[in-house]
Amino acid sequence: MKTLYIKFYASILGIALVSLTSCEVANELDSFDPLYVLEAEEAINSPVSAELALTGAYSKMSSGFDGRPWLTTVPALMSFTAVPTAQTASNVEIAGFEANNPLKEGFNLKSMYTHLYEQINRANWIIEKVTELPDTGFEAGRRLGIVAEAKAIRAQANFELLRLWGQFYDLNSEYGVNIRLSPAKTSEVLPRGTVMEAYTAILNDLNDVIANAPDLRDGHKYYMNKTFGKSLKAKVLLFMGRYAEAATLASEVINSSDANFKLTPTFNELFDHSSIATLDNSESIFAVYSDPSEGTDNNLQWWLYNSISPNYINWAAAGTTTIAGQEISFDGNRVAGMQGFFGFNSKYNNLFLGESFDTVYFMRMAEVYLIFAEADARATNSVSTAALNALNDIRVRAGATTTGADGFETYPASITLPEFLEAVRVEKAMELATELGETWFDLIRYDYIDGFDAGFKVSDHKPTATNPDKFILPIPLQSVEVSNNVVLQNPSY
Repeated sequence: MKTLYIKFYASILGIALVSLTSCEVANELDSFDPLYVLEAEEAINSPVSAELALTGAYSKMSSGFDGRPWLTTVPALMSFTAVPTAQTASNVEIAGFEANNPLKEGFNLKSMYTHLYEQINRANWIIEKVTELPDTGFEAGRRLGIVAEAKAIRAQANFELLRLWGQFYDLNSEYGVNIRLSPAKTSEVLPRGTVMEAYTAILNDLNDVIANAPDLRDGHKYYMNKTFGKSLKAKVLLFMGRYAEAATLASEVINSSDANFKLTPTFNELFDHSSIATLDNSESIFAVYSDPSEGTDNNLQWWLYNSISPNYINWAAAGTTTIAGQEISFDGNRVAGMQGFFGFNSKYNNLFLGESFDTVYFMRMAEVYLIFAEADARATNSVSTAALNALNDIRVRAGATTTGADGFETYPASITLPEFLEAVRVEKAMELATELGETWFDLIRYDYIDGFDAGFKVSDHKPTATNPDKFILPIPLQSVEVSNNVVLQNPSY
């Protein structure tokens, strides 16, 4: 695995797929004349080269040398789960993220934006060229499987783009993102699409993933699979407000998956960085590949640049809610346990402890349980036994007891719908904090569902987050300027 990544990234990708130089980093992939188009047209011409190209697309998802780590930490900074370290407290761009007033010309903003479009472009070359190939030489179903894996990579990147740069919460908004469904071959500049157009493209890709991706390729969770397609689709449907569909699909993942997809017995084993076997634990649905020679740099990201917010740690430790006279604690020790030796985030490896294997989950089963719990409750406007069990299953796995006393316990059947929805949001903040920014996007969704500033408020949890326009990031200024304003900037920027 490691050899394939290194060799392909250094050779095939270097001459075959569209790539960006440091001078081009601010440009949209569709706003400059791409390099190596002829070579890319010819490079993917056989089963072997198709597999190599797919490996190169995966390598982009784990790359620590560009914007990938910031795609996790920026939404954490914008919420209340992360703060700059002493080394970066004076960095104006990082301070802007934390203050919910992002700069339009930051290096990290540009690298994040460009990273996702390059990931999409690599996937687009694979989809286009492998679709044109005959089945000859491929194992049965493998040609379609390669295309489906590439579409999963593209769907994930487009969903990240939409959540960070588009008004993802408003299906009627014109402020979507530029959805590219074919590789960049010209310098043509295209305008942004609508939010609904972005969601439609993402769902179309995920339908193909569900139909044609492998169930579990070679037994490894660092390849895209059908279960990831179903899980991400359930999440997308939740974000779209299509709650009944989201609940049905999440329930299918929970109840119909085999032993390869189930909760791990304990929370801590999800973040055991001593062995590569952790990448294939039962709870992982998709996690990027990482080994001692090929890290993701997320460990250093959470030590050198950002750290877990003390306010978040204190909120988790002291937080309680009272339900039917019972005082129920938000958490046991999951959040406190994230504070690793020497300031590292224990969800990622710690070099000072000799840990070598990073864990970057793009989806795991605990999130599917919580997607089901919220979606089912919103769809039925009630708290079903199944939804309550899904929420409590995650708490029991984390050590909650069911005695009915005060403390870190399961939620009782007497919980009301508003109490339940808030409990789901809090549980996700305990369980998934610093994993792809889920805490931040939940704050935005809950605020929007109540009518911005009319009920639940992001600013109640992050006082500087008062302008809904700045709940999303600005399009990098140079991308707007290069496009001669064909690419529309987000409001208030």
